[in-house]
Amino acid sequence: MHSTVVVLALKTVASGLFVAAFAVVASMLSPKRLAGVFAAAPAVALGSLIMTVALLGNAGAVVAARGMAVGGAGFAVSCAAAVPALRRWGVLRGTAMTIAVWAVVSAVLYRVVRP
Repeated sequence: MHSTVVVLALKTVASGLFVAAFAVVASMLSPKRLAGVFAAAPAVALGSLIMTVALLGNAGAVVAARGMAVGGAGFAVSCAAAVPALRRWGVLRGTAMTIAVWAVVSAVLYRVVRP
């Protein structure tokens, strides 16, 4: 229990530092509306992976990176499905459908890439 809390705390600190660094770099980019895209997910993923390698080794990082890639692919497909779903079914049902698309795509991809 204690080591799990320490790992999570270190991942949180590392991810926070990367978010801040990415935000500084992104604020120098143009257009400014893209700054949030570059500051959020990549920074958290990078911080988490660095701490995973440091604490659990390469094998742990491979599993984490695979999960991030699968979740990211599911997210991309769900984003493409979101606009038509929201237009067709409205906010609540469209959002539920978008989440379902993400879950199904991610689950299928996870089964495919799982060693």
